[in-house]
Amino acid sequence: MKYCENCKTTVRGRRALCPLCQGPLRDAGADTGETFPSIPTVYSQFGLFFRLLILASVAASVISLAVNIMIPTKVFWAAFVVAGIGCMWLSLAFALHKWRNIPKNMIYQVVILSLLAVVWDRFTGWHGWSLDYVIPILCVTAMVSMSAIAKVMRLHFEDYLIYLLLFALFGIIPLVFFFMGLLRVAYPTLICVAVSIIALTALLVFEGRNIHLELKRRLHL
Repeated sequence: MKYCENCKTTVRGRRALCPLCQGPLRDAGADTGETFPSIPTVYSQFGLFFRLLILASVAASVISLAVNIMIPTKVFWAAFVVAGIGCMWLSLAFALHKWRNIPKNMIYQVVILSLLAVVWDRFTGWHGWSLDYVIPILCVTAMVSMSAIAKVMRLHFEDYLIYLLLFALFGIIPLVFFFMGLLRVAYPTLICVAVSIIALTALLVFEGRNIHLELKRRLHL
C-alpha cells in the first residue's frame, strides 16, 4: 500500500508515482497487489437464468425429436422446433453482444430477424409472408420503439440520431420488393414506406445540420 501526501489518499499496487498528481508515493503498510474494480458481465449477473434457458432449450429439442420419431407424421415438425430454438439463440447472442448499446442492438435485431424470416419463408414453401408483413412491421416497430426508448431513457439526441436515420432508410427498402412484384399484400409495405419517408423528411428538415455534423464526426471527414 502506498500513500500520496499531495492527494491525501492511499494507492494500491507497486506504483512509484501517484496516478492523480504524478507525485512520489511513500510506503503506507502491507501491499495487497494491484486491484481493479470487478465489472460483472451479463452472463455472470444472470448466470442461473442462462443455465436454465440452455437446459430448457435442449430438453424441448430432445423431447420434440423423440415424440416425432415415436409418433411419425407426414410433416417432421420437430425440425421446426429445433430450428426455432436455434433462431432464438442466434438473436439472443447478438442481443447480448450489443446489450449496452440499445440503438445498435435494435439495428442488429431488425437485420437478423428479417433474414431469418426470409429463410423460414423460403424453406417452408415461400408464401411471401416475410416480405409482405414481417420486414415492414419490423421497420416501423423499430422506428417507433427507438423514439419511445430514447424518451424513456433520456438518451442524448446525438446518441441515437444516426440510428433513427438508418431505420428510416431501412423502411424504404421494402419499396424495392413492391416494384419487383414480389409482394402479395402491398399495404403493410406502403404504410412502412410512407412512415419512413415522413420520418426521413422530418429528420432532414429539422436536424439536417446535426446529421451532417454527426456523420462527419463518425466518419472522420
